[in-house]
Amino acid sequence: MRMIKKMVKSAIRRLGYDVSHIDQGRKSRVSDGPGYLSLLEGYSSTLRKLCVTKAHYGCGGHLFDNGWVNIDRNPTYLDSTKLYMSADLTSKHPFPSDYFWFSFAEDFLEHLLQDESIIFLSEVFRCLKIGGVLRLSFPGLRGLLRRHYRSSDYKGASAGREEAFTKWEHKHFYCEESLSIVA
Repeated sequence: MRMIKKMVKSAIRRLGYDVSHIDQGRKSRVSDGPGYLSLLEGYSSTLRKLCVTKAHYGCGGHLFDNGWVNIDRNPTYLDSTKLYMSADLTSKHPFPSDYFWFSFAEDFLEHLLQDESIIFLSEVFRCLKIGGVLRLSFPGLRGLLRRHYRSSDYKGASAGREEAFTKWEHKHFYCEESLSIVA
């Protein structure tokens, strides 16, 4: 099993992604206050009635079902059989603290400025139950540099900027160390 994990990690790294696990060992929470909680009663009761315990952040047109709430600012595709919610994920999230067991965001974090991503991650942390899991999937800084910045002169840096940032509207990339510091 270990050998398979190493092979998978190696293949993923060759594609320019990093694989890591960060466990901060959370112990306690700060309350959001009674005013905020009363505002969320409608959301939380609806989610509980639907047995929703998982959040899919920055879903775009890729919607999950079976216990997931799909969250994005601008819907690109809606399916009446799947739960969708429009929200600004760079501000306070409209969910109660300690609610979700699982959260997921794929190819979303790199579309946020660093300060926006810190707000996003802090809100995801607030909304996760103690022991809950956040899975992030995004291009890492090391892989991005290897793949798109092939030379250190202006021409290479300019081409790298176009390929990695401009073309995809990417704003910021984390490496394992910087994400660990933020987490």
